[in-house]
Amino acid sequence: MNLVSSKAFVLAALCALLASAQAQEAYRCGNTYSQKPCPGGVVVNTDDSRTKEQKAAADATTKRDLRIADSMEKTRLQQEEAQRKAALKSAPKSSTKSSANEKPSDKPTHSKKKKSTPPEYFTARTGEKKKKSEPAPADKTATNTGAPK
Repeated sequence: MNLVSSKAFVLAALCALLASAQAQEAYRCGNTYSQKPCPGGVVVNTDDSRTKEQKAAADATTKRDLRIADSMEKTRLQQEEAQRKAALKSAPKSSTKSSANEKPSDKPTHSKKKKSTPPEYFTARTGEKKKKSEPAPADKTATNTGAPK
């Protein structure tokens, strides 16, 4: 290595060391937090003063709570499905008898699509993305004359 590249390497290493040694300050500006100072902002201590054991215990509690929440959600969804099925069974069935004067062609021929109703309760989901069909590209020849504006 030549002298210039070795000096550049040492300088880069020192900069990296100094940057990692500095603690970033966070400021509380009203109800928000920022890395940039703001008028009336208060410096917030961001150091994690917990021991490794305390952090591990908190992480384990969080994972346990997530498992319990998932189990509760599954149970709730199963109960809602059972209630929906029970409501469908007990709902009065519409009369399928047609009157004597009514012709088969008088009945509406279109079928109504069921509208998707949102669930009564909020359900958080991750990792599931519905595929949306992309719209067909519009014909631009009718609107674009090619002349500069």
